[in-house]
Amino acid sequence: MTTGPVDAAVCLEGSPRSVGKAFGQANAATIRAQVQGFRGQGKQRDDALRATEQYRSLVERLAPHWLEEAAGLAGAAGVGAEEYLAYQGAKYRGINRGDCFTYFSAPRHNFGGVTLFHKNRDNKDRPQAAYVKGIKVPGRSILRFAATGDTSDMGTMMGLNEKGLAAAADTGAPDPNPRFRGMMNPDTMRLILEQASDVDEAYRMLEQQNAERIYAGGKIATNWMFADARGRAMRVVQCHESLEKTSDEEGLLVMRPRDARGHLVLDRLGSAKGEITPQLMNSLSRTPPVLHKTNISAMTAVIPPWQTGLFGYAQFAVFAAGRTLYVPIYVGVTATPRVLLDGTLYGLSTVQAEGFGLASEAFEANLDAERARIEVRARAAFEKSGSEAARGILTEGSLDLASRVCGQMKAG
Repeated sequence: MTTGPVDAAVCLEGSPRSVGKAFGQANAATIRAQVQGFRGQGKQRDDALRATEQYRSLVERLAPHWLEEAAGLAGAAGVGAEEYLAYQGAKYRGINRGDCFTYFSAPRHNFGGVTLFHKNRDNKDRPQAAYVKGIKVPGRSILRFAATGDTSDMGTMMGLNEKGLAAAADTGAPDPNPRFRGMMNPDTMRLILEQASDVDEAYRMLEQQNAERIYAGGKIATNWMFADARGRAMRVVQCHESLEKTSDEEGLLVMRPRDARGHLVLDRLGSAKGEITPQLMNSLSRTPPVLHKTNISAMTAVIPPWQTGLFGYAQFAVFAAGRTLYVPIYVGVTATPRVLLDGTLYGLSTVQAEGFGLASEAFEANLDAERARIEVRARAAFEKSGSEAARGILTEGSLDLASRVCGQMKAG
């Protein structure tokens, strides 16, 4: 439970309908605008609804709680539940960008012995959100996760779950066997975050998706990267009829090792072995060519080897990394800072100048020092009183850190 101002946080923990309602209330205006712009009128609307029938059948089979969540979200936002589901199932077709970039370093190379995993997301600019979601359904095991995506979206763009699995999906090369009916990777990623505990389970889920023709990425393949609490990583190229995996061997892995971004990141991380920090990961995200003009968000996941459901955390940038600040949030929190969820931090970021992020890295270092002090208190509370006491401290701390970021961005 939180003890701060009621309107400072949004709880996305509980029944699917209650989580959907809370998300829909926080982002009602952007949800209405996006769905209305997508659905069209008359025959166009009817065609969109018919085209989503297979997607709906997959959701009913694989994640029926999403239907309840979508109904709660749509009702709170004032849109039709079926129209929202059609939007969710098809919104990413034809708008993906090929400039996303992901990288990883193993615990033996990192300060503090944690696993580090980063993604820069490049896509069409829409208001961005980050949050922690914990769906509870009697009789089902659904893993809590921290993730980022559009403020209108139930899918995930990159995330970290309570078992310490981090996931990212980038646009790949043309797929020799295009498929258009099924789930795109924002939904298949959420399935993985809700169900998989490590990189091996994530890969087996990709195998299932291909075998059962669940995945449908249209004309392009998906480049996946996963990392877990055991310090392992895997890169997977998913086409509709094939999977090609590359496991981490040297403790460093990048999505595209042969291009300029791959060379830059491997060189910088290689020269910092033993001392790699989240701050270095974030600084690289602001360095061209890793930073691309189409960048709209980023995440650095910090994965400890134990108690990841409490003390694993992600630092989220909800706009172009060069024009915003990273905000940390723990997987163990009971509620998400509203400013991180409802587009407030996104909006504050859009008015910042190029280079604002780099110029603010001293502020971020001070913010991270405060985050570390919060974690020390939470760990002490965990040892003395258990997980709920720790979750309370982490929640209040995350709210305070997000508030500080807001203040810094308003000061500009």
